[in-house]
Amino acid sequence: MDIHQLKQRIDASGKKLTTLGNEYIKSKDEIAARKVLVKMFAEISQQTLLPGEDNTRLRRKN
Repeated sequence: MDIHQLKQRIDASGKKLTTLGNEYIKSKDEIAARKVLVKMFAEISQQTLLPGEDNTRLRRKN
């Protein structure tokens, strides 16, 4: 994956987090809010892993 593709994936993830954040704000009850928080944390975890995956690939090439 090149840097452009990585940037696109991170940007898309950021937009998804914004959408989930808005959904969280609009949650009417605690259960719904917690479900959205779980989705947000999962997305943040994925976003954090993206650069690490790219670094691993680069190390293997060298």
